[in-house]
Amino acid sequence: MTATTQRLRIGRAVFAYTVDGAEQRADVAEIFIDERPLTQWLGIARDLGNADTDLEIPRPTALAERGLAVFLGQQPAHNQLGSARLVLYRCHCGCDYCGVVSCVLEVREDRVAWRQVAPEYEHGFAPTANAASVGPLDFVFDRGQYQRELERHFSASRPAR
Repeated sequence: MTATTQRLRIGRAVFAYTVDGAEQRADVAEIFIDERPLTQWLGIARDLGNADTDLEIPRPTALAERGLAVFLGQQPAHNQLGSARLVLYRCHCGCDYCGVVSCVLEVREDRVAWRQVAPEYEHGFAPTANAASVGPLDFVFDRGQYQRELERHFSASRPAR
C-alpha cells in the first residue's frame, strides 16, 4: 500500500483536436491528483477517446446523484465491459467498448483508493507510457477531503432552486 496520500481536485481542462481539417476545442471535466492531471500521471494525451467522464457537469440530477454515489462507493461501480471497475474517462461517444480508463475503487473508513488505474478495453488492459517506469498506478486519498471535493463538484451540477 502507498504511504503517500494524494489530494483530489475536479476541475476543467481544454484540449484541441481536428475534425475534417478544422481545429476544434473541447472544455471537459478533469481529474487532478496533487494538481497534476490524471492523463499526465498515465502518460497519455487527452483526446476524444477519453473526453467523457461521469464527472462532467451539468448532468441531469439523477445522473449526478448516481455519479456521486458511485465515486463514494455507495453504489457499485459498473461499466459496459462488465469488469465492475470505476470508469474515470471514457470515449466522447459514451461507449465503454471504445476503451476507458478505469480503476478498482476501495472505500475505507479513513481513506479511498483508486487501485490499478489503467486503460481498459474489451480484451483486457493496455500499459500506459508510464507503466514501464512506474508500474501500476495506485492513488490513495484522505476520505474526508475526497468526499468534500466530490460533493463540491457535484453540487455545481444541481439546478438553482
